[in-house]
Amino acid sequence: MKILAIDTSTTHSSCAVMEDDFVVGDFSISQSMSHNEILLVMVDEMLKKLNMDIEEIDLFVAVTGPGSFTGIRIGVTTIKALAMSLNKPIVAVNTLEALSFGVFSDKKKIPLIDARGERVYYGVYEGVCNKNIEPPALLTIDELLEEFSDKNEKFVFVGDCINLYKDRILENKNFEIAPACLNSCISRNACVIGKQKFESGEISDCFTLSPEYVRLSQAQRDLENRQK
Repeated sequence: MKILAIDTSTTHSSCAVMEDDFVVGDFSISQSMSHNEILLVMVDEMLKKLNMDIEEIDLFVAVTGPGSFTGIRIGVTTIKALAMSLNKPIVAVNTLEALSFGVFSDKKKIPLIDARGERVYYGVYEGVCNKNIEPPALLTIDELLEEFSDKNEKFVFVGDCINLYKDRILENKNFEIAPACLNSCISRNACVIGKQKFESGEISDCFTLSPEYVRLSQAQRDLENRQK
């Protein structure tokens, strides 16, 4: 089975291909261009290097957020279009789930995604099976650190915004930071999770699959305020 996953939920654009149980291609770049400008170019270039045609992909994996509202829309729309045009199955993977998947630790894992304004999207996962024990939510970084400081447990943090808050995180002796190489492995991890979901029958409907927004976008909030 050949699987393609793409992720545009953070400042990185990334895509990965897994064949059977091996990730054979992984392309990630942090750049000033929009995801819309670079994403399909990345996918095309990676497939060319692998001597693979898009028609050979058996399963598409949509990384559905949370994260950048615009980025998620671009990624989800693109992967849905590919799956629908080729009449292939698609599965959805949460961004936080994919981030924490690569961290092997006996401690509980807290993946973080920058939501700007000192706010972060986060979730809590544990174990090799990466069980989600606290659903995705949004807090300021100080609120988050205060909440988990009170739990008197050990946690390991991973994510694209770790460097912004590294000093504050490490003030607590129960908090650790995962290796930096794990902060941008979303697409390759999503391939593995996607295969597991496909094999367990968790296949999404292309027509109803949608981004996972933890909060309303600014445009939606402005619209609701005008309608009040």
